[in-house]
Amino acid sequence: MRDARRPGFAPAAAVALAALFAACAPAEDPEKLFADLQNPDSEARQEASERIDAIVGRGDPGPFVRGLESPSLPVRAQSILQIARMSSPEARTALRSLLDRDRRMMLPFNPIRLKPMQEPQDSRILVAHLIRRGGGDPEAIDVLLRGSEENQTVDLLGDTCLAVGALADPKGIPFLEKAAMHPDTTVARAAAQALHQFAGPESLAALGRLLDNPSSEVRGEVVAGLTARQEDGVEALLKRVAENDPTPELRSSAILALQRDQDPALVPWLIDLLKNAPAEARPAVVQVLSQRTGQALGPNPEAWRRWYARAHPGGSEASR
Repeated sequence: MRDARRPGFAPAAAVALAALFAACAPAEDPEKLFADLQNPDSEARQEASERIDAIVGRGDPGPFVRGLESPSLPVRAQSILQIARMSSPEARTALRSLLDRDRRMMLPFNPIRLKPMQEPQDSRILVAHLIRRGGGDPEAIDVLLRGSEENQTVDLLGDTCLAVGALADPKGIPFLEKAAMHPDTTVARAAAQALHQFAGPESLAALGRLLDNPSSEVRGEVVAGLTARQEDGVEALLKRVAENDPTPELRSSAILALQRDQDPALVPWLIDLLKNAPAEARPAVVQVLSQRTGQALGPNPEAWRRWYARAHPGGSEASR
């Protein structure tokens, strides 16, 4: 038997003892860890924070996977947050699996602001947001949409739409466009909201098709989202609403959103629109015209046409 004092013994013994202690160490209790983060004793809070950081540093999602089974909903939410901090393959797999509809939980936690709230939210929205914030996961959308069209309640389908938007994987756009035609307005609105989480021509084209949706609430979601977008093609969609939507309120919203359009051709276009817009939408036209020109000529389109002809001699006139 080798003498413990001989060279070479100490490193081997240290490794063996470390393994023995690790095997015998009690599993971390996620409920106690999170409770200690709120402990009045600063040393207890510091210790709990360090222990959580150590687990995260090891990339071992096990303790927090156990936390997902806690009867405490805040513990479940905090466990999801900690799993999302890890980059290990095990942690990514554990987080991705939570997008499955059978893993859905209703948690009193804001999935975007990442803080507690009273109204419960679908945990998949939180998970999707965390995956997106962490750089994305190409396998996540497939987990999220697996069985998405089979025996889903209205609430479940609507939350699935919001989770797809939070994930922002373009492969989810066809699902959202189809969901936007759902006969239930709640689902259709959720799909329209989610489509606004995607930038680029594909999502914009899908939103354009939704402007033909028979529901004014769905079209309203499209318009509301368009007012916050800054990309080529948005103004054309807003003009389409301003000219053709059957709901005067939506026309007005679209017209007011066009105030940011710096195209000089907007003024003659507005003058033409003033002649044809419903009475309820004309105040919005006048407001934008006055804002752009500094003139206060009221709702008479002829007064605006004459002013424009004087102000832009030789230029293109508003149509007669």
